Amino acid sequence: MKVVTTNLRAGYLRKNGVPYSEAAVVTEYYDRLSMFGNDYLQVVTVVVDPKYLLGPFAVSNQFKREPDGSKWRPTPCATDPPVGTLQRSPFVP
Repeated sequence: MKVVTTNLRAGYLRKNGVPYSEAAVVTEYYDRLSMFGNDYLQVVTVVVDPKYLLGPFAVSNQFKREPDGSKWRPTPCATDPPVGTLQRSPFVP
C-alpha cells in the first residue's frame, strides 16, 4: 500500500534534527512479507523537501508478527507521586 501526504506544517524530521518545510511530501510504503515461516510488516518512509533536503530522506522499519498474544500485556499508564519539592537557597554574591 502507498500513502502520500502533502500540505504538512513545517517541523523536524527527528527531534533536534533536520527541518522540513511546508513543501515537503511524505510517501509511505507498507508491505507485508513472509520469510522463514514468519510474517513481517515493512514500512518505508520517504521525505522529499526541495527547501531543506538535497535528496530524498528514507527510513525503513520492520515489525515481526507474533504467533499469538502471549507477549501482549498492556497496562494502564500511571505516574509516581512527587518525591518532594526543590528547595533552593537564595543567591548571595
